Amino acid sequence: MYRLRPKIEIDSDIKIYEGYEHIIERIKIEYKNQKPLKVAVEAYPSLDTDKVIQNLKKQLPEAVVLDTDDYFLSAESIYHIIEDDLTKDEVFGRFSHNKFTDFLDLEKLKELNQKLKTNKEFIILVGVLASKIIEFDLLVYLDINRWEIQKNYKEGLGNWKAFKETSFNEKLKRAYYFEWPAATEIKNDLLSECDYYVDMNQLDHPKMMSGEDLLLSLQEASTQPFRLVPFFEPGIWGGNWMQEQFNVGKDEINLAWCFDGVPEENSILLATENNEIEMPAQNLVLLFPIGLLGEKVFGRYGKDFPIRFNFLDTVGGQNLSLQVHPTLDYAYRNFGAKYTQDESYYIMDSNENAKIYLGVKNDVDQETLIEALEQATETGKFDHDKYIYSQSVKKHDHYLIPGGTIHSSGEGALVLEISSTPNRFTFKLWDWGRVDLDGKPRPISLHHGRHVINTEINEEFVSKELYNVFQIIKEEKHFIEEHTGLHKREPIETRRITFTDQVLQSTENSVNVLNLVEGDHIKILPKDNFFKPFDVYYGETFIIPEQIKDYYLVPAGDDTEIKVVKAFIR
Repeated sequence: MYRLRPKIEIDSDIKIYEGYEHIIERIKIEYKNQKPLKVAVEAYPSLDTDKVIQNLKKQLPEAVVLDTDDYFLSAESIYHIIEDDLTKDEVFGRFSHNKFTDFLDLEKLKELNQKLKTNKEFIILVGVLASKIIEFDLLVYLDINRWEIQKNYKEGLGNWKAFKETSFNEKLKRAYYFEWPAATEIKNDLLSECDYYVDMNQLDHPKMMSGEDLLLSLQEASTQPFRLVPFFEPGIWGGNWMQEQFNVGKDEINLAWCFDGVPEENSILLATENNEIEMPAQNLVLLFPIGLLGEKVFGRYGKDFPIRFNFLDTVGGQNLSLQVHPTLDYAYRNFGAKYTQDESYYIMDSNENAKIYLGVKNDVDQETLIEALEQATETGKFDHDKYIYSQSVKKHDHYLIPGGTIHSSGEGALVLEISSTPNRFTFKLWDWGRVDLDGKPRPISLHHGRHVINTEINEEFVSKELYNVFQIIKEEKHFIEEHTGLHKREPIETRRITFTDQVLQSTENSVNVLNLVEGDHIKILPKDNFFKPFDVYYGETFIIPEQIKDYYLVPAGDDTEIKVVKAFIR
């Protein structure tokens, strides 16, 4: 019973306002209580604010409604300032140090400030940086999930202050390396101060809560186990396991990915008795990082959530691209990333022909391998059997993939990918000579990959250090806890807990991310009445905040044996 819209139940007495009419009515009440009134309506970039402005003008004719876009430099000027960070690369840029304040048009801003000094009117400023442009009496924050933005990009929405039509990859690159980091910095400053928070994921039907209720509900969420709202995406190599097992996406050609444990990408659904409001899970990380992550993890990663769980489905599909992730040194020096995408593949399910490509064959030298990959970009042919080590996989195998390791999941497997959170740093080396769902070849990044491929990770190394490196930590009559990874080069510890009766677990001074990999149903129970019992079903990823400290995993179905995979920062 995999749940597609899991909710975080909020017991606190909070109120949610639905629709433009009720939301704007609250602003009317604020205006009646304080005249004149200056309202800053801060908006996350690439959120289409035209509809918001139209509704404000229609329902508040007494107000002067302004758009922050009118107080920035031209779109072309902004592009030329950030152009070096965006680079000419089709996929990768560098994290920009530019902030939105760098692009304000000082002359236009001066004119606005002079007008505001003498103006006693009802002023509403809407858009990016509204909170910094005017001295506000009331602050409203408009928010949207990153995945919703990506869907909007595919449907034609452009980037913030974009001056030309661009491809989806170019839009995503600009958002990932400039807009989202700059916006997160503003959000980090404002979430705890806003008077009202607005969920804009449904542009025609926004939902709003007070800033006080936002803090109250997220504080409550940080003290209990919870799930993120998963999203699914088709891909050229995608399969049909998730469509069948999770009863989702039946109208899609396939499903390649499921992201259900990535707070930077996923959302959370806060639910009261009568209503619900959706927001980026990142908000919880920004507002309550220590209670969620723990002191140790916060000290290393700040307000970044460092663990990612997602599914890769090739059952009835094709091989993933042959790929490699950068070493930390390369990721930092070339992209400004704080950490790299160390990862592993836990095999949730597989058919009899499934395999993994991992590392190179013994005695393959780097120069010869790169030359063969370069030739493949011209000829469309690559003898992977000659260069790349492959191995048959079976259910519950675990393969470790430190940075620099060539790898690919072959067709016929459902992989639970456990990794560090950065998810843009995948260098495709060979894509089996195919085109993507849009009919275009997927970008090959050999110009990056060639600098990080580690040919010392070969067949011998894989067999010794990366394949089913299981170690029993504790064993009793009703359970076994095993260390399953990750590799010593990687910061994430993974454990597999196999049990038939309730078993006590510790958060190990780190946020825990877990998945029920065998069994239909379990409950998570508190040791000291810290939270209400929490249900988990097969395949569901769930998060245990560090401040919970201790919790029980308890069988709740008819299964004779349960398996849970658990990850935390060492």
